[in-house]
Amino acid sequence: MSGFKITILLATFNRAHLIEETLISIQNQTYTNFECLITDDNSIDNTHEVVVSFCKKDNRFEYHKKTTAYPQGLSATRNFGLDLAQARGAQFIQFFDDDDIMHPNKLELQIIPLLEDSNLDLSICQYRKFKRKSTIEFELSKADDFLCHIDYQDLLKSFYLNQLNLNSPGPLWRSNKILKYRFDQDLFYAEERELYLRIFLLEKLKYKPVKLVLFWYRKHSAAITSDLYNDSSIKARSEALFTNKFLNLVLKQEAAPFFILKSYTSIAVKGNNYSHLKIIKRYIRKKGIISNPKLQALFLFIETKLLLKKNLSLKC
Repeated sequence: MSGFKITILLATFNRAHLIEETLISIQNQTYTNFECLITDDNSIDNTHEVVVSFCKKDNRFEYHKKTTAYPQGLSATRNFGLDLAQARGAQFIQFFDDDDIMHPNKLELQIIPLLEDSNLDLSICQYRKFKRKSTIEFELSKADDFLCHIDYQDLLKSFYLNQLNLNSPGPLWRSNKILKYRFDQDLFYAEERELYLRIFLLEKLKYKPVKLVLFWYRKHSAAITSDLYNDSSIKARSEALFTNKFLNLVLKQEAAPFFILKSYTSIAVKGNNYSHLKIIKRYIRKKGIISNPKLQALFLFIETKLLLKKNLSLKC
């Protein structure tokens, strides 16, 4: 088992005060055949000094300062890591965040199912949030209260409906799947959600849930995105861009009716997003699926909504 190397991709920005705790939790893994590529989005604190000092003590850790070939932002910093991993022929990919804590058995327990079944694309684990490190419980049998749910048959639909609790540090990926994709560098919010939805939509994935708490997610106000983007309008623009891109991607797939009815109806109708209403209307008409009673009702509602908008515009 130890012959298979895991490549850990750790994006960082201004985490000098926290990142060493994260690195130590990785260093203490019972599965020792790993490399940890730390990609720094040009931190302006002393993250560089802290990380380089740590790397000198353990050659499994490497520090990489992001070059000007990549724009600023978490998405680009993670893509930098994915490019490094691809260049060195990584076998397995594990994302991790620079302020979270990895359970000592995480890599070991999540690689076992991938090695036992070559058809699996990823394994995922449960996690818990924490504010103080003293509250972390590494005894697996004691960390089972208020667990997140990770066992669903349909990855795409359960993740989209927020039933499946999944974030970047959870999955251990077989590299041939994840390295086909990159994070959307136009997004500065919900970038991991967009990537996972895109992959789940376009790929038929097999996964194994490891129903144990194998990492601890630090809950605090100074998240990596809030360090970089304090303007609330950036979040709003990213959400709109994400919604529009994903909608146009969804409408090319067989699952389109599900997403129209479950999601974009709500977004477009409640938010009065007329551009999305028009896209949905065109899709329903083009596909000739208004025989579906629910979609037919939606089509008529959209027609009314758009007509009302037009009349109001004319009066103004």
